[in-house]
Amino acid sequence: MLLSFLTMFVFIYPIAMSVIWIIGGIYFWINYEVKEKECVSSLNVFPNISILVPCHNEANSIELTCKNLSSLEYENYRVLFIDDCSRDNTADIIRSFVDKFPHFHLIRLQKNMGKAGALNTALKYVNTTLVMVLDADTIISGQTIKWLVLPFTRRANLGAVAANPIPYNKDSFLSKFQTAEFMSIIGLIKRTQGIIGHIFTVTGCTTLYKTDLLRKIGGFSTITATEDIDVTWKIQKASYKVWFQPQALAFIQVPNNLKEYRKQRKRWATGGWHLLRTHKDIFCHWQLRHLWLLFLDSMLAYTWAFCFISVIIVSIISLIFGLNLGLELIPSTHMTLAILIYLIQQICALGINSAYDKDIKSCFIYIPWYPIFFFMIGAVLIVWTSPKSLFGNLKNSGKWSSPKRFHLN
Repeated sequence: MLLSFLTMFVFIYPIAMSVIWIIGGIYFWINYEVKEKECVSSLNVFPNISILVPCHNEANSIELTCKNLSSLEYENYRVLFIDDCSRDNTADIIRSFVDKFPHFHLIRLQKNMGKAGALNTALKYVNTTLVMVLDADTIISGQTIKWLVLPFTRRANLGAVAANPIPYNKDSFLSKFQTAEFMSIIGLIKRTQGIIGHIFTVTGCTTLYKTDLLRKIGGFSTITATEDIDVTWKIQKASYKVWFQPQALAFIQVPNNLKEYRKQRKRWATGGWHLLRTHKDIFCHWQLRHLWLLFLDSMLAYTWAFCFISVIIVSIISLIFGLNLGLELIPSTHMTLAILIYLIQQICALGINSAYDKDIKSCFIYIPWYPIFFFMIGAVLIVWTSPKSLFGNLKNSGKWSSPKRFHLN
């Protein structure tokens, strides 16, 4: 009876979540994206912005980032590059741009402090009301800052506005798969969560924050593997909202080999555990009840991972030893329904996101593969990282090693 229930839960949970993401994504698109299509042209308030760019061994990509930041369609901004003890010539490349552009500045750290530590150091030198965090390999569109500023002029009690991440290296199976994943899963999830104004995480590569609020909540945490998840929850625990702005485009490098992909997803899985470990106190405060459902959803997703792995192990054992435990490794009826739902999800995501990324149509054929990567590999890594993430020392969790970058011109 228990095994049958576990099997049902394992296959029904991702299908149910897909339906929720489809409905939420379409609702958000109709009520916000379509209505705000030309709104940025009416923006008449241009507050000063500081852009923080933490760097650690970024020589292959930082030149393109510097060029991008030197020609944005926004006047009132300055850029602070934080070289976090790089061992390559990252600082030299940045310095060549600092000499040319007076709004570029370089901070060099003599000790590796991790992304969160580097950002907290730079935050001391920020004197603008809004501050943006930008990954060193991320390229933003000319109007991205305007789109990020727009919600602050229209929505009350906002603490942060997250950009829309779009992979721009689509030259391998893995990177094309991730493009399909970003548009059909991550994008739809953020839209669905955006309806209520509370999301699981900001976009780590590009997000605009209220500077005073960041200081009020203590900046970025150095004891978590994912400082973007942690700061999102600290902002929302301070009774501020977080908004997702799809029109604010941030073009990112995604892992193009399995080693880097596993490294990234392992960090994401660990960061989820750290969230459950460090923010469970929300249930002790009635005023934070708006976050309970989001937290419980995360717990349910991680519980599903354990159930999934358990069902797979039991199914394999029953096949090897010829045991009749009443389990099907891949129930045909459930799988047919899942494929149909995933197809609908991809079609909806394609229609919504094609306005932002003209190349996503070429990734449509990778639809059948994304559930394998997103759910299966994710489940394995969640289970694998659980002991250390839940019981290990958090002291050095924020120390980083930048993913492998490829050279860009």
